[in-house]
Amino acid sequence: MRLCVIHAEEISKVVIQMRQVVFSFCDGNVEGAKNAFSNVFDNERQADEVKRKVLEELSKGPFLPMDREDVMRLVLTVDDVGANAKSAARKINFSSSTDLGDDIKTGLRQLADMLVEIVDEMKRGIEKLLEEPRKVAELADELERLEEKIDEHRVELLVKIIKFGDKAKSFSSWLMLKEAVDNMENVADKSEDVADLIRTMEISYS
Repeated sequence: MRLCVIHAEEISKVVIQMRQVVFSFCDGNVEGAKNAFSNVFDNERQADEVKRKVLEELSKGPFLPMDREDVMRLVLTVDDVGANAKSAARKINFSSSTDLGDDIKTGLRQLADMLVEIVDEMKRGIEKLLEEPRKVAELADELERLEEKIDEHRVELLVKIIKFGDKAKSFSSWLMLKEAVDNMENVADKSEDVADLIRTMEISYS
């Protein structure tokens, strides 16, 4: 479980760097977005190393089958958070902010900020599972509230992006942006899935 906390910390770094990609993109800083994506790639690779260590420990540790399955599901779901953040960052680098309105840029920045917040709460939830299990349910509830807030924001942002698509000069650039937002939504969805897992684990082992 301590390795799971370290893994979540590395995934949190991936999402923070994804936010930097978004901000650089919205500022028209192409080089900055590329550099930030390089950091996303490096952080995810470090997270993968920790994930492998967790899976190795599960293969040799004295776990009951259910214990092993729960921890494996936890680490793989957290890993999905990082994978979607990486995909979002990559697709944003394939897009262009040249013709985007300020409302869309503002919405993207706000979405990125909210994702950093929910993933930080996700990490705290895993820490609490290890250190203060009784507080897990409270954090899981907060994760669900954040996910609902993010979903409402995403819908409003997608409406603006779809309207922009009607007049976008580059269909491929617009499509990459739309799919990046879909990946960003998945970051929040997978964080909520982690909330369900840690709540279940706390109940099972309390």
